[in-house]
Amino acid sequence: MTENYSIYYCYPVFRPPSEGNSLLIQLTEGCTFQCDFCVSNLRKDFKIRNLDDVKKDLDLASRKCSTHIRKIFFLDGNAMVTPTEKLLEITKYAMNKFPNAQRVGVYAHAKDILKKSDDQLKDLSDAGLKIAYVGFESGDDSLLKEIQKNATKEDFINAARKLMNANITLSATFINGLGGSDNLDLSKNHAMESADLVNKICPDDDRLWYISFLSLMIPQGTVLYEKKRNNKFIEMNAIDILKELKTFIEQIKFSNKGANCVFRSNHASNYLPIKGILEKDKAEILDLLKYGISNKDVLRSESYRGL
Repeated sequence: MTENYSIYYCYPVFRPPSEGNSLLIQLTEGCTFQCDFCVSNLRKDFKIRNLDDVKKDLDLASRKCSTHIRKIFFLDGNAMVTPTEKLLEITKYAMNKFPNAQRVGVYAHAKDILKKSDDQLKDLSDAGLKIAYVGFESGDDSLLKEIQKNATKEDFINAARKLMNANITLSATFINGLGGSDNLDLSKNHAMESADLVNKICPDDDRLWYISFLSLMIPQGTVLYEKKRNNKFIEMNAIDILKELKTFIEQIKFSNKGANCVFRSNHASNYLPIKGILEKDKAEILDLLKYGISNKDVLRSESYRGL
């Protein structure tokens, strides 16, 4: 029988780079928040889709490639905002449709994690929701307030711990250069407070968790773009961004030396691709940063950077 419909997507879709090979299913559209640097709500209004429509997409995908799917990602900006009973229902449905799937993933805002009880998060984890991508952006409360993040450092600490207690893998993202170049004290605080945040959420076991850094890019239409256009925000250059990241790495001091924190700074926005395990590879990461700071010719050019 020929299908007379296709899987629904509200373009552009927003997903983590690591979900590039996942089955993408549109559970929500847009994001419930609008941070100054983000484009997620510029082209679409936020909504949670009707579950019957989402199930229809899952049904179609399962008929086409049921045995090949290993990972499923529920789009868009923060699908964790979906009421628990609905998110639990659709997670179970997805995992049932794809017997070889290892897990479901979502973007999550700290506030939406905190609104769910420990038991609710554990139920979601048991159903198959095994990874949440959380935009920390910074550990500096003044900077978080400035960019309209609608969360604090303490929120991130508590949200991270709730995820870990529920056996949901944390993948947290920070943004280098977020404070601009006209206040290097803010840059230092951004790096140091972010490192302190990461130090405080480090679990005492060897579970896998992820910390990544993007380098700030300012798309047209964002609040930050208007600030830049009106000379109220000056972007940091590549060298200062690497120095900021170097300060962050220097301040990583895990009490658990067996921590299994995967570090990545190899997104298309980054000037210097870096990967390793914090803090096991701390010395090697610092050496690479020092080399990049001293050898500008090895850095990614502006024309090759992207979101």
